[in-house]
Amino acid sequence: MADRRSRAAALRWRHTGEEPRWARSDLPARRLLARVFAVLFVAGAALFSFLAVVNPAADVGFDVATAVVCAVFAVVAVVDLFVIRRRMSEQRRWGREP
Repeated sequence: MADRRSRAAALRWRHTGEEPRWARSDLPARRLLARVFAVLFVAGAALFSFLAVVNPAADVGFDVATAVVCAVFAVVAVVDLFVIRRRMSEQRRWGREP
């Protein structure tokens, strides 16, 4: 398993001559965006859940649906943070600092 991972990583970082010479990684910007939007989506899910509980006379279905969508997007942002962390450590291991 480890050998297959190292071969896959070696193929990922192999130079083909098609990439720009001074290309920079987009991982730090992606990490910043994922952090910001994870917090915003968690706050949105909490707010819409609170609104659904406090004001039952209003359209509860909209509040609940919006809270669920915000929660799903927050989970996607957190998963993206784990992927970014793994890829950044892989870059450090191969001597390609982001």
